Amino acid sequence: MQPSWKAVMEVTKTAMAQNDFPLVWGTDLVTCIHKHGIGLPSVELSSVLVHCLVTNASYASSTATIWTYIQHAMSCQMVSVLHMLALLTSRILPSRHQQPENYRMYLELTSTFVFSLSSTKLMLCRDRVVKAVDEALQLSNSPDTPITEVGIVIVHFLFALMARLAESVYEDWKSNEGSIHGRTMESGTAGHEEKHEMGLEQLKKTNSLAAVHLMAKIIQNKRTADLLRIARRNLQDQWTLFVQRLQLLESLTNDPSSKAPKEAMDALGQLANAIQQGLHQEWRSSQMPVIHALLPSSCRSSSFGNAGGLGYSSPWLPFDIYMEAAMEGRRLSQRSNAEILADVMKAMQSVHAANWVDLFLGLWTAGLRLVKRDRESMEGPNTHVESRLCMLLSILPLAAGIVIEEEERGQPHPENISGDDKDRKIPGGRRAALETCLQVLGQFESLLVPPTAAVTAANQVAAKVAAFVSTGGQKMNVEISNSVGTMRHLIVDSCVSRGLLDNSAYFWLVTGGQLANIPSSPSQPSPWSVFMDGAPFSGSLRVALMSCPAGSVAELEKVYKTAIVGPEEERAAAASILCGASLIRSWNVQEYAVHFAVQLLSPPVAENWGGNSNPLIGHAPMLYAALQGMNTADAMNVLSLFGMFPELAASLLPICEVFGSLSNSKPVATVAGEDVTAHMLFSVAFLQLVKLWKFHRPPLEHCLLGSGASLGADLSLEYLLQLRNMQLASPSDRFGKQRMQVLGSTYTPSSGSVVSLDSFPRLQIWYMQHQACISATVSGLLRNNPMHQVGDRLLAMMFKKVNKSSPGPTPGISGSPSEDVSGRPILCAWDIIAAVPNVLEYSLTACAHGSLSPRDLTTGLRELVDYLPGAIATIVSYCSAETTRGLWKYASMNGQDWPSPAANLLTIQGEVKDILAAVGVHIPNPTGSGGGNAPVSLPLPLAALIGLTITFKLDRAGDTLLSVAGPGLESCSGAGPWFSMQVVAALWAQKVRRWHDYIVFISSCSVFKHNKPAMLQLLKSCFAVTLSSSPSLGSKLQMNGGVGALLGSWSAYGPEPVAPGIVYLRSYVFFHDIMFLSDEILILVAEAARELGTQGDFNKESLVGLGSRLRCVQASLPNSMARAVQASSLGASLLYVSGGAILVAKLFTDSIPTWFLSGKGSKGIHSTGGLILEGYAIAHFVLLSGALAWGVSGSSAVHLQAENTGIPSQIQRHYVLGAHMDFLASGLGGEIFISCEQTLWRSYVVGFLALMVTCTPMWILELKLDTLQKLATGNNGSKWNEYVGSRRT
Repeated sequence: MQPSWKAVMEVTKTAMAQNDFPLVWGTDLVTCIHKHGIGLPSVELSSVLVHCLVTNASYASSTATIWTYIQHAMSCQMVSVLHMLALLTSRILPSRHQQPENYRMYLELTSTFVFSLSSTKLMLCRDRVVKAVDEALQLSNSPDTPITEVGIVIVHFLFALMARLAESVYEDWKSNEGSIHGRTMESGTAGHEEKHEMGLEQLKKTNSLAAVHLMAKIIQNKRTADLLRIARRNLQDQWTLFVQRLQLLESLTNDPSSKAPKEAMDALGQLANAIQQGLHQEWRSSQMPVIHALLPSSCRSSSFGNAGGLGYSSPWLPFDIYMEAAMEGRRLSQRSNAEILADVMKAMQSVHAANWVDLFLGLWTAGLRLVKRDRESMEGPNTHVESRLCMLLSILPLAAGIVIEEEERGQPHPENISGDDKDRKIPGGRRAALETCLQVLGQFESLLVPPTAAVTAANQVAAKVAAFVSTGGQKMNVEISNSVGTMRHLIVDSCVSRGLLDNSAYFWLVTGGQLANIPSSPSQPSPWSVFMDGAPFSGSLRVALMSCPAGSVAELEKVYKTAIVGPEEERAAAASILCGASLIRSWNVQEYAVHFAVQLLSPPVAENWGGNSNPLIGHAPMLYAALQGMNTADAMNVLSLFGMFPELAASLLPICEVFGSLSNSKPVATVAGEDVTAHMLFSVAFLQLVKLWKFHRPPLEHCLLGSGASLGADLSLEYLLQLRNMQLASPSDRFGKQRMQVLGSTYTPSSGSVVSLDSFPRLQIWYMQHQACISATVSGLLRNNPMHQVGDRLLAMMFKKVNKSSPGPTPGISGSPSEDVSGRPILCAWDIIAAVPNVLEYSLTACAHGSLSPRDLTTGLRELVDYLPGAIATIVSYCSAETTRGLWKYASMNGQDWPSPAANLLTIQGEVKDILAAVGVHIPNPTGSGGGNAPVSLPLPLAALIGLTITFKLDRAGDTLLSVAGPGLESCSGAGPWFSMQVVAALWAQKVRRWHDYIVFISSCSVFKHNKPAMLQLLKSCFAVTLSSSPSLGSKLQMNGGVGALLGSWSAYGPEPVAPGIVYLRSYVFFHDIMFLSDEILILVAEAARELGTQGDFNKESLVGLGSRLRCVQASLPNSMARAVQASSLGASLLYVSGGAILVAKLFTDSIPTWFLSGKGSKGIHSTGGLILEGYAIAHFVLLSGALAWGVSGSSAVHLQAENTGIPSQIQRHYVLGAHMDFLASGLGGEIFISCEQTLWRSYVVGFLALMVTCTPMWILELKLDTLQKLATGNNGSKWNEYVGSRRT
């Protein structure tokens, strides 16, 4: 230190010792400074004063005196206010726990002088001040690029102050350190010391509240609020972390283990109001306020006002709708739902400009609502809660991991918001947002109660967390029992296992008081730990492993290797274990479980294989066990969620080819004491294969798709194989070798080779025959058919009790005329499958002419299915095709020849009407309903199929048959009279009473198959209940609107009616021509926005006029715009899940141009406000639809294919968007005549261009330069200016 400043130090110390008044000290100090030729204000004086404060901190009297000197120096501008506050911030905040009195004085001093920062600009030493402040708080991004401007350093300092205050309050409320309740007082020291400690604790709480009030005061001040808005625009990453810290503060107010004072909630409420009022978006009054409302805001944390998704404030409708649609499993998943949801997340974040905390919170709450909506009360052959838990605990963490990985792979880590500890590794903004979100998620207690299927798993995670915390973060080999977990435990554990969070997340999962109740006795060891220790597959261990999911990749890998190369007696058991609970409930490693399971179906060739037979035959026991494990509704849905159907189809083809070519002369395997024949193994594999490509869909759907014919692409086996081959060529492999290596697995997924039907001749012959049966009658295919001999043998087997005198079986082409011990012919499955259409044609013809009774027909068909269960697939496709053709006579369901539904048909019809009425659908009964005592009549093929299916037993084999026959029966009923499905429902409700509710629900959905007006009514109901615009639709739940009204809450399947959104998502897939949906949804979005604009108390002059006219619309405009945006979000979501990219392309290229060219949007409309709001809502609807279907950036366009099309999404977006922008440019340039109201047209153009520039700027790069020039000319042209000018005058 220079001698001059040593003299200044001595003057200050002397004044402190004598307790001189500040004025006296100031006079002596100025005299000393002038004596040494030092000018004021001085940078060094600030450092001297802070040094004196810190060195005398232990002396209360001296500390109080130096604070008065500091205040005097700042008031007299002897020092820079900016520099002094910066030094105090860097010194006082870290020591606030040890010196709470100094912290209190600092907060009061800052509250007084923080609004005088600009005084530094006039000081001669301002450059030195800027450098000193930068060094004190480390504000620069790097030492090589220091801050040199006074204004910039003021902005940085003010934001750093806010960020450090928020971080200090969070640490104060979160930490339990320093609390006298956490220490034991020694005897004899209670008295005065205890009171002093209690006083310090109270002062710390008061200080934290004072810090929150200081932040609110800074934001409320107009000048400092302007500076913070500048910081928000230029320090976006740091600002996001600041907002996340504030949200964590809010979460601590509901945490009983935190030290947040009782007044914390009120203080944070004041801060929130200050932020809302002081940091609103800048917008010039001359600009249209509707565009302001339409363009997204970067802070929408108020969107999560309720857990159930009620009300119209939530912008995350697409999450709920997409997840619920995925549960139905009615559309082919071309890739993993994790990748699809990651793209949806990026689209939603871009369109709504939401911070990632809000986005993740919307994602997780949507997933929790999905689990709560599980229809366990609707017992039936449908998916259960396991599929929903897979979505929540596996798919969503993987989707979050994808967006986090993209950010951290392509962008540097954001800087620490408070500027300190710059050497530590700081996670990316999205990773930090995920952690913040999961902490805030604890507030949604009603959503976090686990379903019955997840209670045990949640408790196990809670025990693991308790053990982890009790050992100070050390891993334990045993878990502590009797802990109670929630869904948040499972979510956090899933994220930790995938590396999205570190183990420290377990600490904030522990609630207050939980550790005190930890019992000392450990629980029983997991059966997987016993297995990993080398125990053999005993009976009890095998059962335990099948019901207990694996928890690590190592466990999955070991059981996989056992199934592939293990001892012969253990291989089938290992396959059953891998395809059991581990497939559907190993949430932490489920992406690996599904890949291991599918890989089982393509085992490697054994080294000692001699080549005399197909190597798959040696794996028959393992293959049969694996296929049986996968053959459940939840297992198939899990495979679909992970996009495994293309790979699964390629694995099933060789199994079908090989075992379908073997006869049933002797068993090919023995599994669990059961002999497995080639027919049994073939049937399981074949039925699983045909389920993958929805073969049961009626032939009408192959030709009634109009311009969207590619929507039927998923109805073909070739399409599945094409997807699989394209996946092999894709450079993207999210769950392949790289991810296996990350978790230390030695397993390497097989690369595979291109698969085509040409490699499987027997299967290809059947497939061509299947397609021929759809396009022509069997009678036209009988010529030169060599299968008639096999057909004769099958007929003899089926009806041997009917015609005792029929001659013995004639030799078939399979070469063996012998029969097995049960009198059934020995044939290979492919020969049987090929002959089934001929057999059905003969049998139904005989029944139609009276030579074969219906009862004998049913018995014969059941005999055929028992002989070869895989024949049910051909029976379903044949009956569906023949029913569609309508050439057969009708069978009377009178209870004598055919089963009668009369006992409960009227009841079923009444319940169907009740469900339809509850969702706002009212349709008259067509003539010929046949209800009551009058017998109904159905086409003979449909009657035969119904009679066959009700003979199935509800065991494992029956479930396999019903998984194919059930959907086929639905489709076949749609080809018959309108009441056919209700007859099916009545008969099945008689057979299985516990399925009654499920059967009635399915029957209700079938009404929409051929009834376009009913589908339109249902769509209108979806909009009405979501926007809460139709009080006539019933319940208090629906009156609140939002997701809860659209899809129902967790009580929607109890006493309350089924929600309209659920009915729509279950019904739209069966509508033959869905191309009309883009037009109808556009109409509904427009009508909703128009009505909201008409009801609002604003007009065009208010919307396009000057700022003085905007006061009248401040109350109504945001509310109306929020609801209009919700309507457009609902429309975009329904359009996307209904038809994917093909419907979105039709919207851009057909529906929107037709809408404006035909004037549909302006007929009879006189409300200018309604037209303007309508135009902007349509713009939001169109852009969000495109973002969901194509993505918002170039990187998201590398998908293999756009949904339901054969065109890569990037190419489709380029052409469709280019055509649409050419249309806009032509309309602006006057090349085409826009016949709708010009207000509507202009509003749409402005809204769409503003949204595209703001939300999807990457789209602009794909447009032609000529188109952009036309748009610029059209927007700035004379016609546009004349239009705007005329409206303003």
